[in-house]
Amino acid sequence: MSINQLKHEMFSSWQEYYWTYQYKLAEEYYIPLFEKWGIQLSEKTILDVGCGDGGFTTALADAGAKSTGVEIRDFGWGNSRPGLRFLIQDILAPDAIQNLGTGYDIILLRDVIEHIPLDRKAAFLEALSGFSNDGTQILITFPPFYSPFGLHQQTLLKSFLKKIPFLGWLPESMLIALLKLAGETENAIDNVREIRSCRMTLYHFKRLIARSKFQIENEKYFFIRPSHELRYGWRMRESNLSNIPLLREILILGCVYQLSLRPAEK
Repeated sequence: MSINQLKHEMFSSWQEYYWTYQYKLAEEYYIPLFEKWGIQLSEKTILDVGCGDGGFTTALADAGAKSTGVEIRDFGWGNSRPGLRFLIQDILAPDAIQNLGTGYDIILLRDVIEHIPLDRKAAFLEALSGFSNDGTQILITFPPFYSPFGLHQQTLLKSFLKKIPFLGWLPESMLIALLKLAGETENAIDNVREIRSCRMTLYHFKRLIARSKFQIENEKYFFIRPSHELRYGWRMRESNLSNIPLLREILILGCVYQLSLRPAEK
């Protein structure tokens, strides 16, 4: 599977570029992956948690699903169409099910769980069951924290440090000093602190799932993620390190998991 690179200069604004990137990522990689894993989208209800600008959510609606994108703040969503809606909602809030509804067929957490505080990750996963039905499929992606770019430096930073791998391994005091020396903004530094404090490793994720109401149906690991091929032109490469835990943590740039409710929870 080959994905065509998107270049910033093709678009009039960052928002237009990023929306298109999200749309194309769904259209060119994840929708075919759904089909490969036997997940049909037509007429299915989808909850896209942490939908951002909404391009991914929109692509799913255009593929025939009834898509709901949810975020904790307003992203100024446009492109309204049948089968597509966007809502501002914290899924851990008491009114979440009342406002979002329940019984979704597919729930997405695409590069979201690494932003959830360590002490809230279990509750966050637990909350997903409240939006599920017996056959719900959940798709979760994230870049492992100890991987070369697990700190999200390639997207959060503007200085030369965005190209330096394994920044997340540095002690926090040294990392912050280096960011300030490189002229990074306070907003960028705060975002880096968030990723560092919320760090999501593959080992921790597997432990979370083992203690949750969910089980892993399918999993993929990447040396080069589909998003990297779309954004940077790097050729996507899947990994065969899934059974070598230490190497997997430090060399894999991304992962995708398909989850379902355990039989006892249905």
